Amino acid sequence: MTSETGFESRFASNGNVKLHYIAAGSGPPVIFLHGFPDHGFGWRRQIEVLSSKFRVLAPDLRGFGSSDKPRGHAHYALLPNLVQDVLAILMAEQLSQASIVGHDWGGTIAWWLAMRVPSAVRHLIILSSPHPRNYLRAMADSANAGYFGYVRRFQEAGAAALPTPEELAAWVPDVDDRQALAASLRRSDPEAMLGYYRANVPLGRVPDIGPLPLVRAPTLVLFGTDDPYVPASAFDGTFREIDNVSATVALPGAGHFIHHQAAGFVSREIEAWVSRPPSSFRGWG
Repeated sequence: MTSETGFESRFASNGNVKLHYIAAGSGPPVIFLHGFPDHGFGWRRQIEVLSSKFRVLAPDLRGFGSSDKPRGHAHYALLPNLVQDVLAILMAEQLSQASIVGHDWGGTIAWWLAMRVPSAVRHLIILSSPHPRNYLRAMADSANAGYFGYVRRFQEAGAAALPTPEELAAWVPDVDDRQALAASLRRSDPEAMLGYYRANVPLGRVPDIGPLPLVRAPTLVLFGTDDPYVPASAFDGTFREIDNVSATVALPGAGHFIHHQAAGFVSREIEAWVSRPPSSFRGWG
């Protein structure tokens, strides 16, 4: 089915969980993974730019929008469920690999996919989402308590802690996009959305994550210096987690939702990164 935007509406299945995604364009594949509170259509500006050269795929994560919303927080564990959801979309498109772009929770999923299934990730682009090791270290630092208070509220208070869909969508500057997100969030399951925080963020003291595989894909990380939910220091040393060329770009004065706040810049950076053959990043000398 093709919508009035020209985006196709499609479905993939991971076991009994049906995943809705929008698709546009043709060419090398790029998958966009949204965060909280967002949906696949939230990447509209990036899709409009990249779909002239690429096959662009943007799912509603499980629990969100038109994707299934299984009951129980365990269904929202990164490993294996959320990572496997991305592989299910690749399979539905008869693909073995794609460039992966992720924001917020979508960025966390992208990091884990790149670590655990490196063959599936051609390029990695991360927005506003530190490497999982650095995110947990930042959370463990009491000096950062102001950034992460909302996570603890979500874990402890349940669905009552969630604002209304309209309040959750208030960050979107474009009126039509804001209304589309609010409508999508009304179709989402509050307990499912909270399941991301309950299944993947430790309660109480946050332990160090221990050894992890290095990311093998060329990796671009973008973040806003004024992000109220993630301290800029959490991006320090990102290169140590990557066995390839990496770039970390700070957007001065930008907040958390940089794919909206700096849409043109972010779209150009993504397009430039995924347009380069992965082998060209290794071609020193």
